[in-house]
Formats: sequence, C-alpha cells, structure tokens
Amino acid sequence: MLFTLALAASCRTAAPPSATDLILVNGKVFTADEARPWAAAVAIRGDRITAVGDNEDVRALAGPGTRIIDAAGRTIVPGINDAHVHQPWDVAVGYDLPIGEAASVDDLIAAVTAAAGSRPAGTLLRGDIPLQHLDDPRFTRDTLDRIAPGHLVRLGHIGDHSMLMNTAALRAWDIAETASDPPGGWFARRDGRLTGWAYEHATWARLAGDVLARSDEELVASLRVFANEAVRMGITSVQTMPPGDGARLSRLAARTGVPLRWRWIDFQMARIADDPRSPVKYILDGTPLERGAALISDYADRPAHRGRVNYSDVEIARLVETAGRGKAPLLLHISGDLTLEKVLRAMQGVNADWPSRRVRIEHGDFILPFLEDAKRLGVVLVQNPSHLMLPAVMSARIGAERLPSFQALRTPIERGLPVALGSDGPLSPWLNVMFATMHPTNPSEAISREQAVVAYTRGSAYAEFTERDKGMIAPGKLADLAVLSQDVFTVPTQALPATESILTIIGGKVVYEKTN
Repeated sequence: MLFTLALAASCRTAAPPSATDLILVNGKVFTADEARPWAAAVAIRGDRITAVGDNEDVRALAGPGTRIIDAAGRTIVPGINDAHVHQPWDVAVGYDLPIGEAASVDDLIAAVTAAAGSRPAGTLLRGDIPLQHLDDPRFTRDTLDRIAPGHLVRLGHIGDHSMLMNTAALRAWDIAETASDPPGGWFARRDGRLTGWAYEHATWARLAGDVLARSDEELVASLRVFANEAVRMGITSVQTMPPGDGARLSRLAARTGVPLRWRWIDFQMARIADDPRSPVKYILDGTPLERGAALISDYADRPAHRGRVNYSDVEIARLVETAGRGKAPLLLHISGDLTLEKVLRAMQGVNADWPSRRVRIEHGDFILPFLEDAKRLGVVLVQNPSHLMLPAVMSARIGAERLPSFQALRTPIERGLPVALGSDGPLSPWLNVMFATMHPTNPSEAISREQAVVAYTRGSAYAEFTERDKGMIAPGKLADLAVLSQDVFTVPTQALPATESILTIIGGKVVYEKTN
C-alpha cells in the first residue's frame, strides 16, 4: 500500500446515522474553495462532505465505525470533472494503421498498401493524416482506391472535422456519387464527382450510426474501459457528447460497475431542433487545423480562404431563439471569430435571461475580442488544453498578428468569465494541466496550476449547473475527491503527466484504490 489505512475502532456495532463514515487526515487538501483553499483533513458521512479543516478538529468527529485514512502528506483534490469528452466515439471494428506524426506521405501510403496486402478484404483500415501533410494533393479517393480497392479506408486527422475515404468506405456508409450535403456538413467534389473528403456532420452522422449498430455488450465493454481509466486518473465526473443515443448509453453505463458520474449531452446530428432536449450541442464551424473555423479575415497560410459556418444565419438565429425561450442548456462548438460574432449578435437580439442559461462556448479560440459581450450574456468558456499544444500549426494558420489574442485562457479567468476544462483528446487531466500551464501557442495566456485545477473542478461543475453539489471540497458538497500520487502543485512541469490517483472516492465510496 502507498499509504496507511487504519480503523479508529473495530466495527463491532453499526455506527449511528449521525456518525462520520470516513475521515482523511494528514493530507495536503486543495479545496478549490476561495474561502479556504487549503486544509489537512476531510470528514465524510454518507455521500457528502461534513467537515474540512485541521487534523485534530476533524479527527474529533470519528465514531465507532469511522474509517480513518492517513494520506501521509499526499495531495487531495476535488474529483476532476472533465467537461468535454465524446465517449463512446468511433467503435467500428477495424485495423489501426501504424502512422505517427513524423510519417511522410510515402510512409502513410506504404502503410495503407501493406495493410491491404495483409488484412482480409473488407477490413476497415483507419488512421490519421499528419497535419503537415493534410494539403498534399495525393490524398484523394482515387489514391486510396488504387492501393486498397478491396478494403474500407478512412483517414482523418487529430481534429476529427474531416475524413478522406475510398470508394468502398463511401459505399459502406451509403454515400452515393449523387449524395446531397447533409445539414451541418458537406462532401467535397471535383467536376461533380466526390473526391472522398467529407466534412463535419457528413461523417459524424455515420459514426453515430456505427455506435447505434454495436451490441449492448460491446458498448458496455467500451464504456467500462473508459470509466476505469477515468477513475484511475482521479476523474469522478464526465460530460460526454457521444455520436449516438444518449438515453441508451446512459442505461448501459450503469452496467459497467464503475460509479463514474456521467452527464449525457445530445450531440445534434440533424437540422436545428425547434424543441431540443436538455442539453444540446451544435457544432457551428470547424477548427483551424483543417482551416474550417470561420474567420472574419483570411487564413494566414491560405489567402482568400476564411473557413465555413456550418449553419445559415437563419438557422443560428432559430437555435438561439429556441434556447432563449426554453430551458434547454445550449452548447456550441465555436472556434472562429466570425461564428462567435454571429452567435453573440443573435443572443443580443433575443430578450432572454441569458446568464441563467449559461450558454457554453466550446473552444472559443477567439473569445478575447468579444470578452465583455460574453460576460454580459453569461457565456461559459469550455477550453481543451491539448488544443493549446500546436504552436507551429496555429502560427501558420492564424498569423503572428492575431496569435496574441488566440486561445485566451488566463485573461478570461482573471476578468471573471466562467471557464471550465475538458480533455477532448488525451484523457489525463494532469497531462492537460501541464498543457494549460505551458500554452506554447500563446504563452501569455498560460494559467497557474491552481487555476487549472479550479477550472477542471469548480468551473466544470458550474458549466453543468451542479456547483451546489460538486467542484469543491467543502461541507455539504458531494464527497467526490482524489488522493494523488504526487503533488501536482509543486512537481516539475514535465513530471505532471505521470500523476495518477491512488485513491478515488465518489459519493463517499472508494471506487479506485491503487494497491502496488
């Protein structure tokens, strides 16, 4: 064991209803509570925290059946609440091509060719095109047809907003040569013929179909793997936007045996809904990676190109009006400044109590020029630290002049805009805390470790309307917390990703305990 477990007394008799069930002492407790950010001990009764304070005061609350855990000086934090995941995402059975970011175009073509020669016909071959090669003219449907005509080939990139497919893969998804563009997405064509590239909802709607086609047992297994990894990292809540039936997935998550807290968000795959369920996410533009984020001015590395808004102004106005008159929380993927400008203008045109709606802007890479409007409208910014780690690509796309106002994090926090963090990539919160405190793309917007943990806990709770129950280690809050393997507030920056939880508690119950 990595720390001492001790019982204050034997459990000969059941503890009375008012007794403390669990006490953690000798910890370095970061509470995320501005009134008292640090403490040494925590008391828990049932699923709630009853006391936070000094060792002596909290120990005095022990009863005959209280379990006392000596944290031996280890850091204790509120349970991490990942505000942005897409679990389960791509559950199709296939072969993952061995392609690294350093691979050349020839390497990738060779990998597809080799897999086609060694895998049974009809196998799905999938992989990511390194960003530096995304514009290479060899990446076409015809190239893939030539090297793997009998296999399904899907090549994406780390942004997941576009995908290249060969003819077999297009047919497997019932995408005909004459297919019309779906709401919120489109197919690239040359001379009236599909190039094999599909964008936005043109691929996600099909991924949703793949998820729905999997058996209950397969989905439970996928959710269980994810949930076990989450609690091992000290994550106690996730807010997920799956490309599938959230109601079904919620029922299946209950069968995993892992009491991770899930919030299921409808990832809208169709036209703008007039009566959305609660909550609903729309993806309004792409990302700078594939130059899909809709910008007010040209991309620095592609003159006369400004990206694309996935929905019309009329559709945006309708979704904003629907959210304004209803109670459904609204989450909007917005990366470009043009898209953000359109949405904020639409919100200003609707007479609604917007601060109470807490409209979420996922990513919000250009929020800094619109910060005061966003604050007045009660917008919540949900940022993903792994997106901050591509300085070369973003510098090329955005240009030196706009980079200082790009992907702001520190300034929104300091000016009082609610900020939450989610992974939307590597799941480890401690890897993402490192990313947030480095911010190579815009170092002036890097934040402190304390700010990062607050955004990952209290900020994420606010973003899902659960701040009364989650986000802090404080009396009355749910007893969701993690004892960490190292002090994330003092270890060298490069050591942060090695952090894991050695004890994760959800609702007062130990759900993960490292034993070696």
